[in-house]
Order: sequence, then C-alpha cells, then structure tokens
Amino acid sequence: MRVILPNGLTSELFQLEDAARAEILAEMTTGQIYCWKTSGRSNWLERRLSIVDVIGLVILPQGQPDWVDMPDDDEHENDPNK
Repeated sequence: MRVILPNGLTSELFQLEDAARAEILAEMTTGQIYCWKTSGRSNWLERRLSIVDVIGLVILPQGQPDWVDMPDDDEHENDPNK
C-alpha cells in the first residue's frame, strides 16, 4: 500500500513479513528502512529494523532524521458515538 508521509514523501508500506523485500528495495533505491512504530495513540517512524510496536516498514531516502513524527491517532477514531 502506498502512503503519503507528513513531510510529503510517498512510500510503500510493507508488512513485517515482507522485511526481506523491503531490504532489497532499500538497497536498489539507496534508501533506508524505517519502522512505523506506535504506542498508545502516538505514531512515529524510527530508522532501523525492529519488530516491537511496529505497524509496518517504509523506505525513505538517505539523509532523513533518525526519528520522524507521524500524526497521532484520533482519540475518538473507533468510537461510533463520536
């Protein structure tokens, strides 16, 4: 699935099961793997491969920061009464 990140970059979102494919694409494009991490309602991208609290993987170009802030989940996102 393609995702548009807050900084305007577009990337494919890989599932953890597709980590090997993500690594190959990162090498082919000279990009770097970032983990889309989550804790509670907070979301961020972290440069490195990890399996803890990870939604998926994205590839970003070289030169990006180690940590990229992502929009937090809406408090009432899954509440049908809101």
